[in-house]
Parts: sequence; C-alpha cells; structure tokens
Amino acid sequence: MPYLRKLASILAFTLIATPGFATADDIQDINQLFRKGDLASAYSRVNQYLAKNPKDAQARFLKGLILADQNKSSEAIQVFTSLTEDYPELPEPYNNLAVLYAAQGKYDAAKNALEMAIRTHPSYATAHENLGDLYAKMATLAYDKALQLDSGNKTAQTKLSLIKDMMSGQGRRPAIITASAKPESKPVAVVSNPPVVKPVIESSKPASNTTSAGKDEAVKAIQAWASAWAAQDVDAYLSHYAPDFAPSNMSRSAWSAQRRERIMAPKDISVTAQDIQVTASTNTRATVRFRQIYESDRLKSNSAKTMELGLIDGKWLILRESGR
Repeated sequence: MPYLRKLASILAFTLIATPGFATADDIQDINQLFRKGDLASAYSRVNQYLAKNPKDAQARFLKGLILADQNKSSEAIQVFTSLTEDYPELPEPYNNLAVLYAAQGKYDAAKNALEMAIRTHPSYATAHENLGDLYAKMATLAYDKALQLDSGNKTAQTKLSLIKDMMSGQGRRPAIITASAKPESKPVAVVSNPPVVKPVIESSKPASNTTSAGKDEAVKAIQAWASAWAAQDVDAYLSHYAPDFAPSNMSRSAWSAQRRERIMAPKDISVTAQDIQVTASTNTRATVRFRQIYESDRLKSNSAKTMELGLIDGKWLILRESGR
C-alpha cells in the first residue's frame, strides 16, 4: 500500500545573496535540467555550484531531490539531515527525511522527522497529511501481525479492510513522487517570486449580506498583522489572534513563546501580504488568501497563506491559519 506520497519539492525560502555567490539563474538552470529528467547533468551542475557556494540552502535542497530521484536514498538522507542541522526552523527537509525513512521501512525515524516538521511549522499541511498516512501504514502492520497470531480475529480483519479501502480510494502515489498535479511531471525545486500584484479584494461566492466595507476591514486586518510582524512588535502581532486560536501540536502559551523568540531573533524583518483575496465572507467571518513575502537578515520566503478571520468585539481576528 503506497504511503507518504508527498516529498516536498519546494524549499519555501531563498537565502539572501551575498558577494561572490552565483546568481539565481544558476539554480534555475540546474532546476530545468532536473525537471527534464537529465539527472546526471543536474547533479554535476549542482556539485559545481556547491563547490563555490557550500552553504547555499537552495542548492543543497535541490541536490537532495536529485539524489532521491536517482534512488540514492542514503546520500539524500545525509543532505536533508545536514539541512535540518543548519536550518532547524525549516519543515521541508524534515518532511523529506520522513518520506525517505518510510520508504526504507524506518517508520519510527519517519514519525520523529514528521513531528519535528510540525513542531517547526505547525501549519505545514503536507507534514500533517504524511503523518496521517504513516499512522495508517503502521496500523496495517499491527493488524497484519494480530491476524498472524489470531487469524480468526474478525475485529482486526474489519479494521484492516477499512484502512486499506480508505487508502486505496485516494489515488496515492509512491513515496518518492512529489505531489504534482500530473504524475508524469518533474518536481520544481525553486520557486520564482511572482510579480508584485496590487491587493485585490474579491469573493468567489459572496454572501448576500456581505458588505464591501467588511471585506476592506478584513484586508486591513491582514495588513496590520503583517506590519506588526515586520516591526517586530510581538505584543501587537499576537493581538491579531483570537482568544480561541489553537495552534497545532502545541499549547497556545508554547506557540506564543516560540513566535516571540523567532520574531525577535533577526536583526530586521520585512513582511508584506500580496495579492490579497477575500474568497468567502459573511458579516462575521472571512476567508482570506494571499502571498506572504518574508525577508530578514537570515532568510527570504515566498509562500501561500490562508487565514480564517472572525469579527470579535468589533475587530477582525485570526481564528485559523495555514500555509505552505
């Protein structure tokens, strides 16, 4: 039964360029070779790049993907492990380690890696889904063992059948294939920053009682949240979250402490919300999607973000958030 179908093919940040580093075009060229399936050339080029830029995280991540595609799992594991040591705040290398470990039958190691990915990025949906798949795989092994010991165990037979039916009905892909819309397409290792787009307010299915002013206020709330983050004003940043906002896999107090530490760590931060769209809204609820552009003296990121907002005591607050 296939499991852990999602090997992260995108590292959601790019290091800030420093003097002497090769240009982003070099990475794009290597990525194009990778996408075309010319793995030998891609591997040769990425090694040449890393010889001059040994700390470049994008190139190291891409090298791990190339090795995984060449079925050199042990070497790929070494690359992703090194990335987790140098950049422990990033979830993608942990996720990819989990996929590789699971393919080797090392389920405890895979579970630990996914838990680290989620601890690092509680809203990382890919890791949550992969963890669910891993638990399902481990459950099938446990039920198989139970049936070996007691072939007449009807309860175990029923549970095993339910899990297999559930997993087989979802069109799962092999562990090392990325979550692309088309199975035959190659994964993309680097995301080019999209053009800066002026915020757009629109609704795919506007509720009849939704006012334009309400949408405007929801957008302003997102912009104020980003501004507080950029100013490293942690108290103001946290005030944008609703009292019942519940982070994944940790307590609210632990999450708040983690966010405070991460926001204050860089020397300076730039955060902008681009292409803001209110995709569903009522007078008291709104779903907002946008591009989150983050830059600090440590790293850059460009990721999609979705936030569920609620109007509480006259202020739009964040109820839930997700991103990748």
